[in-house]
Amino acid sequence: MIAMIPGNLLAYSIQIAILTGVAAALVAVLKLAAPARLRCLQLLLACCLALPLMQPWRILPAKGSVTISTVVLAKGPADPSQHRSWTFSPEIAIAAILAAGIAVRLAMVGLGMLRLRRYIHGARLIPAALAFEKRRVGAWPDVFVSDELKGPVTFGYFRPAILIPARWIENQTIAYHELLHVRRSDWAFMMAEEFVRALLWFHPAVWWLIAQIQLAREEVVDREAVQLIESREQYLDTLLAIAEANAGLDLLPAPLFLKKRRLRQRVAALLKEVSMSKIRMRSSIAGFTLLLGAAGWLAVRSFPLQAAPQSVKDAPGVTVQADQSKLLHRAPVFYPEAALKKGVQGTVLVQATLGDDGAVTDAQVISGPPELRKAALESVLQWHYDKDLAPGSTVRIPIDFALPAGGAANRALSTTGLNGPIANIDLSRLPEPLRDKVAARLPVHVGDNFDAQSMANLSAALEAIDEHLEPIIGRTHDGGIVVGAALMTTPRDNSVVRRIRVGGNAQATNLLERVIPIYPPEAKQQRIQGTVRFTATIGKDGHVMNLDVMSGDPILAKAAMEAVQQWIYRPALLNGNPVEVVTQIDVNFTLSN
Repeated sequence: MIAMIPGNLLAYSIQIAILTGVAAALVAVLKLAAPARLRCLQLLLACCLALPLMQPWRILPAKGSVTISTVVLAKGPADPSQHRSWTFSPEIAIAAILAAGIAVRLAMVGLGMLRLRRYIHGARLIPAALAFEKRRVGAWPDVFVSDELKGPVTFGYFRPAILIPARWIENQTIAYHELLHVRRSDWAFMMAEEFVRALLWFHPAVWWLIAQIQLAREEVVDREAVQLIESREQYLDTLLAIAEANAGLDLLPAPLFLKKRRLRQRVAALLKEVSMSKIRMRSSIAGFTLLLGAAGWLAVRSFPLQAAPQSVKDAPGVTVQADQSKLLHRAPVFYPEAALKKGVQGTVLVQATLGDDGAVTDAQVISGPPELRKAALESVLQWHYDKDLAPGSTVRIPIDFALPAGGAANRALSTTGLNGPIANIDLSRLPEPLRDKVAARLPVHVGDNFDAQSMANLSAALEAIDEHLEPIIGRTHDGGIVVGAALMTTPRDNSVVRRIRVGGNAQATNLLERVIPIYPPEAKQQRIQGTVRFTATIGKDGHVMNLDVMSGDPILAKAAMEAVQQWIYRPALLNGNPVEVVTQIDVNFTLSN
């Protein structure tokens, strides 16, 4: 998810820039009056916030080549200290900078609230102040007189308050202006805008947009206040007087009567007095909305965000190996209880057909154990892909079923019913040198409770000591568990087919005939690349008997499988007899720049 931050941040920033640029041009061309301009700009801010909800999935299109490599099946244990090391990537740095910027902006808002609280504690509440103006406007805030502030301030939603310097307490112009802010609940809108600014602090267009919204709001209040005092000259005189008093201290979470940098625009707006009829205002807002919607559609189609792959909790032991970047929704895959009891595991390859809306309309199993096919099909039939994929196209989905840890031990105990405290450990069947070695490394002891996990640990420990050792479990006459070990007594028949595991690099040296996969045109068009990994079973004659797809895109897996199935190896020998080989094969599909 973090890896997507830089690309998505850039795309989102471009979308906002496009919308803001189009809106600025429309406002200038339509010559909107302050009330209409305020509504349009607020609509634009809402659209900027809603952009992430309207994103299509990104599909990239090009050319590529195929390379083939093999890897070793088994590795030694990794150094635990490597897992604890922290890697600092550019994506993490960008995320940290974004979070720090948001925290700073929110801290500034919180600091402003504390300053307002301090001013309130130092001010005097005057219940009878502005009684006439309150009745006329229809707003009833608390009025405080402050000796610290140079200009009036209004804040609060549920219990609004006005802070007025002592020298302006009798000024009717200021009273009407601040009371109108209270009646309009402007403080709540301003707080919402500051939170948006904190969230998108990195974008200059957002700063410009919020500044224009706040200017338009002040112009609307200016016009309404002039109508109440019925004197434009008196209002302009008050604006100029407050500007001369340098009363523009910016308290972040509260709208000031005047910010000095906006004096010229507000005076010009009062002098021009642009008016619009209701019909023109409604038509202008409707036209603005339509054109803004078209610009938004163009922006999100041209610069879409990349959504993160969906996280689905499958049953323990189940792994979906298919590429899920175009998968909008999928149902979890369950491990059939009957298959678990029988110890059935393997890979089920399902081919799904997509409908017009991207939903899976049909699915069939290409290969896999019969006991696992129904569970895979039931899940895939509920999957839903991006509708931009061609209707009727097919995708191949490998689903790997592996018995959860301790599964074999659980089955062994369930058939014998052996579960309880260990009463004795019997190693008498082992030769003396091997007996001491096993005794020193046994993971179970007398008195321990023997269960499924104990059985798994015991089997693993004996196999690590000697591959010919097997666990012996029994029960005493009084119900205790006897744990022991013995050498396998069944004679080995070299005529019986046996398999050995060989590392990929070693097996690659035995490859006699190799067919290079053809890069699928569909994968090139969709710019799909990556590695397809197989677990392969090589027959005694050197031909590929079976291929299980472990990971990789379904489109690439099909092309790779068709080629690898034709490979021929030099037969492997064990004690002079041919044996089957289990190995791992990687086929790399790489796109050229």
